[in-house]
Amino acid sequence: MEAQNLSELFSTRIFRTPDYQRGYAWSEKQLSELWDDLEDIHIDENEEYKKHYTGTIFLKEISASSTEKWLKGVKFYDVVDGQQRLTTISILLFELLNATEIGYAEESKVDLLKKYIATSNMSGNSKIYRFSYLDTNQNYKFLLREIFEDNKEILPVTYKNHYTENLQFAKDFFKEKILSISPEEREVVYQKLTTSFLFDIRTIENDLDVQAVFETMNNRGKPLSTLEKLKNRLIYLTAKLQCSQEDIEMLRKNINDAWGNIYTWLAQNPKQVLNEDVFLSAHLSLYRKPEEYTFSETMAEKKVFEMFCNKAEKYKEETVSYTKIEDYILKLSELAPIWFEIHNSKSQLINKILVMDSRKEVKIFLTALINEKTDKQEDIFGKIEKILFRNRVPGIWLMDERTMANWAREIYNQEKSLIDILNEIEELLARPINNIDIINGFKYLFTYERGAKGFHRWWNLKYFLFEYENWLKIKARETNDKVTLSDYDETTIEHIMPQHFWNNWQTEMNEVTNSLADENQIVQTRKVMINTLGNLTILKNGKNSSLGDKSWDVKKERFSTGSYNEIAISKCDTWTKDSISGRGKEMLIFLQTKVNGLVFSDSDIENILFFDNYIIDAVYGKSLSANAID
Repeated sequence: MEAQNLSELFSTRIFRTPDYQRGYAWSEKQLSELWDDLEDIHIDENEEYKKHYTGTIFLKEISASSTEKWLKGVKFYDVVDGQQRLTTISILLFELLNATEIGYAEESKVDLLKKYIATSNMSGNSKIYRFSYLDTNQNYKFLLREIFEDNKEILPVTYKNHYTENLQFAKDFFKEKILSISPEEREVVYQKLTTSFLFDIRTIENDLDVQAVFETMNNRGKPLSTLEKLKNRLIYLTAKLQCSQEDIEMLRKNINDAWGNIYTWLAQNPKQVLNEDVFLSAHLSLYRKPEEYTFSETMAEKKVFEMFCNKAEKYKEETVSYTKIEDYILKLSELAPIWFEIHNSKSQLINKILVMDSRKEVKIFLTALINEKTDKQEDIFGKIEKILFRNRVPGIWLMDERTMANWAREIYNQEKSLIDILNEIEELLARPINNIDIINGFKYLFTYERGAKGFHRWWNLKYFLFEYENWLKIKARETNDKVTLSDYDETTIEHIMPQHFWNNWQTEMNEVTNSLADENQIVQTRKVMINTLGNLTILKNGKNSSLGDKSWDVKKERFSTGSYNEIAISKCDTWTKDSISGRGKEMLIFLQTKVNGLVFSDSDIENILFFDNYIIDAVYGKSLSANAID
C-alpha cells in the first residue's frame, strides 16, 4: 500500500471508470464535506500543510485503447473503488483551473490542464482525458462536453438523467465556491488539494479479486445498492463458467449492456429517480413466487444472491449456467423501461390507480399488463380503477388487493391469459351490493373518539373529490381543467363551514341544533355537520389557511375563482344545513356512477350523510320514525 498525494497520483496514471460502476452519485452533503475537509487543513509546525487521508483507491491495470497508445510514460487503470472521489476531485480541479489565467504553484494553466484534465498529441486532433468514463458509458459525452467544456464533443439527443444532474450540480457547487474567494485563496485551495490530500493506492492483479473488492467496498456516504452488487456477482460468476472465452466475453458484454439500460431508465427522470433495490425486488416478484405476495427489498437481496452463487443447489436453486444468467439479465433489462413508464405514465388511468394504491403489488400488475402489449390494457386498467375505488367505499370491499401480484405473475409467466384475468375481474365487479353495509360503514367513520371524524376519515375522500371535480367540469360543459391529478399532493381537504364555527358561523350552526335539548346530541350534531360529505371540498395550495374561519361572504368570493368544486359551492347564496345536505346528496348520486350496481334511496342518502335519526330530523325536519334503519 502506497500513500500518494494528488500530484503524484496523476503523474503516471490515466483513470477510467469500468463497466460495472454506477453513475456519479455524490450530492451536496458529500461535496460540502470535501470542501470542509479542505478548509480544515492548516499549516503545521514545519510550515507545511497537514496531511489529510482520504481513503483507499483500488485500481486494476488495463490496456490503452488503440487510439490512446501514443501517450507514453503512463499506465491506464480501471477505478475499482474510489471513482466518486476521483470524479469530484477532477471537477474541482477543472473549476480551479477555469478560474485562473496563469495557473498555480508556479506552473502554467496549460501545463496543469495537461497534468490533471487532458493532454493532446502533437497535431492536437487526439485528446486523452486523465480521468473519464469509458466511451460506451451513457454519461461519457456529457462529462467531456458539459463538465470539462470540450466543445468538440456532440451530445446525444437524450442525455439528461439523474447522474448528469449530479455532475452538473457538483460543477456548479465548486464554481460558486471558487468564484467567491480571492485569487490568493484559490492558490491555497490548490496547494491543499494537490499536496495535502493523501490516497492509499492499491493495485489489484487478479480479475476475481477485482470483483470481490468491488462487492465489499462502499463509496463515501453512498453504499452500493443490491443491484450494483448483483451485477458484480454475475460478472464474477461469468468468469468461472465452463465456456469458451468468446462466450464469456459476450455474456459479460450482455450483462454490462443490460445494466447500462437499467441505470439509464431508472435515472431517466432526474426529478424522480427510481430506487434500484425496489425495482430489483419488483422484477423478482414477477420472476419468482415469494412466500408473501411480493419480495421486500431485504428478501429480494437474500433470494437473488441464493439464485446466483457458487453453490446455488444448496438453496434448492438451479446451478448457475450461461443460460440462467442470460435469461435473468434479459428479462431484468426488458422490465426497466416499463417500470419507468409506470412511474412516468401519460395514461390517466394508470395515474389514477397509483394515486389510490401505489404499493408494489399494484405496480407489478400494471407492469405485467404493459409487458403484454395488448389492446386490452386500457379495458383492464379501467376495471382495476373500479375495483380499487369500490374497495375504498366503506362496506363494499371486493378483494385483497395483493391478489394483483398473483395475477401479475400468472400473466408474466404465461400461466393465465389476459382473458382469464379479465373474466375474474368482471366477476368481482358483478358482486351484489348491500346498502345497509355502506350505511353502517360510513356511520362507523363518526364513531372515533379522537382526531378527525366522519367523512374526513374516509381513506378515499380526496380521490373521490378529484373524481367529483371532473364530473362537475363535464356537467358544466367545460373543457379546461382547474385541478388535476398532478396537483394531488398540493391539494388538501378542507371544511367549508369551519371547525371553529363560533367565530362567524354560530347562526348557521344554531339553525341545526336549536331543536335539540340534549347536550350530547348537540355536540354530536355539530361534529356531524362539520364533517359530513357536503361540507368538505378540495382546495389547492393551502387556500383555506388564509380563509380560516372567515364568514361565508368572504369564502364565497374566494371560491368563485377556484376549482369546479369551489365554483359550484360559491353559487349558493348562503351556506346552511340545506346547502350542505343538498351538496352531499348530489355527491352521493355521483358516487352511484362510480360503483356498478349501486343505487341509493333518499333514506339511504340521509342516513349516510347524517349518522343518526335525531340529526336527520334536525336537518330535514322529519319525524324520527320515518328515518329508522333496520
